[in-house]
Amino acid sequence: MLGLNASAVAVASRLLVALPAGTAVNFFGHTRANAAHLLTLGARQAVSAADLAARSELVIVLLDDVTELPKALTGPTGVQAGVHSPTVLVMGSIVPPDQLRVVARQLLASTAGLLTVVDAPLEGPRTDVELGELSIVVGASPLAYETALPVLALLGRCTRVGTVGSGQIAKSCEQVVVGATAVALAEATLIAERSGLDPTVLLAAWLNSSAASRVLELNRESLLRTDLTGGELTVRPTAQALGLAEVQSRLTGVRAAQLVDTVALFDELTEAGLAQHDLGVAREIVARRSVGVEGRELGD
Repeated sequence: MLGLNASAVAVASRLLVALPAGTAVNFFGHTRANAAHLLTLGARQAVSAADLAARSELVIVLLDDVTELPKALTGPTGVQAGVHSPTVLVMGSIVPPDQLRVVARQLLASTAGLLTVVDAPLEGPRTDVELGELSIVVGASPLAYETALPVLALLGRCTRVGTVGSGQIAKSCEQVVVGATAVALAEATLIAERSGLDPTVLLAAWLNSSAASRVLELNRESLLRTDLTGGELTVRPTAQALGLAEVQSRLTGVRAAQLVDTVALFDELTEAGLAQHDLGVAREIVARRSVGVEGRELGD
């Protein structure tokens, strides 16, 4: 496991339980509290990304900041330096597909064909990770997919959608639905509340309707509580994927007006320092943008 964000810890914790007894789970990252937690669970700490690769047959990358990738993958202490036998690198972070394709070619060439990249974004609700119920879209060659599948299948249901880069595009398009639904819920509950309806009763009614979605179920509590730090679905991965989807929409000539508006809202959330908050925080931004009946700005 390369990276020690919340998603990485959840994935590593799941693998420690689900892998056959005696299988070593190694990690490298700089978050001390998360490192201490994994050590108590039985994981082993590497001293560098190169050391991690030297110990591993499969490396899962889950980094918050993809600008860290070059340093983490190349150079004297990067993954590439530690590869000495056939190794699969699973890209679990959100990365622009063209960038990932270039990285995959470079790593394959620089390791004489030993390091193969599998594109499999792993962001999702932590409860799904813990239960091994993620929905994982994978971009990889058929052979690389079959090699990584025994591990990925422990995390959820896997579907190969194409070659490297395809997984990123498929995930970003999924997040268009997630992000837009989160914004729609924020708007709908705010409108209903201002109209005198009780959001608690309203959300219960929606959950019982045939139109209720997984996003509504996951965000029901976050829409009603005031502490939105953390949560099942947070702003950062959705914002990253939405940005990627907006780029793809331009490249493919698709006019996606709602996507553009949703990206702008998630950019606003990120700039406000709310990247690690639950998606329910979108309701606060909608409220800040809204004008009250007296003509004043709300949320200030």
